[in-house]
Amino acid sequence: MPRKSNNPVSLSREDRGSLEGLIACGHAPARQLTHARILLKADEGEDAPHQASWPDTKIADVLWR
Repeated sequence: MPRKSNNPVSLSREDRGSLEGLIACGHAPARQLTHARILLKADEGEDAPHQASWPDTKIADVLWR
């Protein structure tokens, strides 16, 4: 079973919009962009655009290839 974080991430619409804008702009340090991507993938909020957040192991696998 993929591991889930002990600290669930629940983003508001505003937070999600800010992170998506940061990624779309692409003019931020790589570490900051990676962190934004991680938060978006881990989002478990009610307004999250996907049904279930990604497990930590899948996020790590995809972002650190």
